[in-house]
Amino acid sequence: MKTGVTASFGVRRARRVVVAAAVIVAWFAALPRLVPSTTGDHGTYASVAERLLAGDRLYVDVWDNKDPLFYYVLAVGRLVSPLSDIAVEVLWVVLAGIAVVVMARAAGASRDISVVAGLGATPLLLTGPAYETGMTHLPGLALLLLSVASAVRSRWVLAGILVGLLLLTKLIVTPVAVCALVVIAAHGRRSGGLWGLTRSAASATAALATGLAVLWARGELPGWLDNFRLNADYADGDLARSQYGSVVGHLLRAFPEDGRGGGAVSVAAVLVALLAIRRSWTAGSPGSGPATTQARPAGAGAPQTITPAALWDLALATLGISLVVIAATATWPHHAQTLSVPGACVLALMSARLSHTAHGWRPVALVLVAGFVAAGALHPYFYLTSARNVPASLRMLQQQSPASVALASQPGVRTCARAGSNDTSAHALGLRDLDLACPRFHQYSIEPAAILEATATCLPRADAIIVDDSLRPEGGAPAWNAYVARVRTLVGTGYDCVPATGAQVCVRRTG
Repeated sequence: MKTGVTASFGVRRARRVVVAAAVIVAWFAALPRLVPSTTGDHGTYASVAERLLAGDRLYVDVWDNKDPLFYYVLAVGRLVSPLSDIAVEVLWVVLAGIAVVVMARAAGASRDISVVAGLGATPLLLTGPAYETGMTHLPGLALLLLSVASAVRSRWVLAGILVGLLLLTKLIVTPVAVCALVVIAAHGRRSGGLWGLTRSAASATAALATGLAVLWARGELPGWLDNFRLNADYADGDLARSQYGSVVGHLLRAFPEDGRGGGAVSVAAVLVALLAIRRSWTAGSPGSGPATTQARPAGAGAPQTITPAALWDLALATLGISLVVIAATATWPHHAQTLSVPGACVLALMSARLSHTAHGWRPVALVLVAGFVAAGALHPYFYLTSARNVPASLRMLQQQSPASVALASQPGVRTCARAGSNDTSAHALGLRDLDLACPRFHQYSIEPAAILEATATCLPRADAIIVDDSLRPEGGAPAWNAYVARVRTLVGTGYDCVPATGAQVCVRRTG
């Protein structure tokens, strides 16, 4: 008897070691990719967060086209440190991973395999080829998966609140969340049915109304609503043009010919997994259909509240609606990250299946590989590059740009502005004591002429202007080139300029 108990304890300990090793290996690969820098769009987001901490109002005193809660989360973190951008990014992945654990356990998966799926495979899934660190999709996907996880546990009010937060964080993926909740509600009485969906809609409305009230009180609501029109024009602009129409144009932007984003691999991986796992498979599943009575897997503890068939339907339905969202809105390869939602459903489904049919290290390895492939099978070179770039990214997050250092040393400057495209140095870091004269501190050649005209008219109000090196003429962009010429004339005739790395700092001439 003692020998049997000892052997059983040894098996459990070995299983836990395998699970822990899988999670550690996955995070060892994924964690360097979660360290943002100011290169690319994240520098712009960091500057917006800094301006919010300076007291500016979003869409009024400082402008960018993303949804409000995304910026406010960044700003709250930056109250502590600029390095909190990393903590925020890691937190979103952990929350998404917990959601996958809950989904897998709700379908009858063992604790061990669920942990591997959620805290091991999900970080690989979310940091694949489509992922760009510090962008807006990750928080949206985390809230979406948490909403799904709440619904499968019949926490419909919480699911709705999370959908309301999603509307304020990443509006364009909300249709995927709604589709997922409808599928769950359709799977029988235990999941909540129509009444659960109604409660979810009510709580989502209440959460959204609360957010809108806050935006209205701050004077930010009109600007956010106007963003819908601007973003629609942007999505259907030159970037999505194709000889086959805008739908194909959007798909080609998300799934380019060179394979960036790995979207085609993600779609194929989800479909192959659904073909490999029969929808009719069941293992003592509750719900609308008949259930069998099989022994629950080792490590079972949480009650099973949905059928594996529900996860199968979730994966297929969210794959279809994700492709619709991409076809309607995508302008860059990272928009293919929406496919992480059906990928997460597949991971939960595989966990439930393998918990009943496989033992040892093999199911752990299969789930990890599934997360890697469903993400788009990122080339190992990018993991190495991310790890190598961590020290530089940490420095960029914390240090002021040369232009802001030069500007802060100028006496008598109370208002500033910036002319140029992507804010790759997060110019606003260290400038909270100055007022931003012009809300649009980043401009692009694809902007409407009216917006460029409004910015050019605003710039002379600033005591100092950072003129980024990205402010230069481009072929086939007459409105942009006229704007560039106008800014150059302004600083050449009314300002004294000193060079800074990557920019000029121009201060208004006195007298």
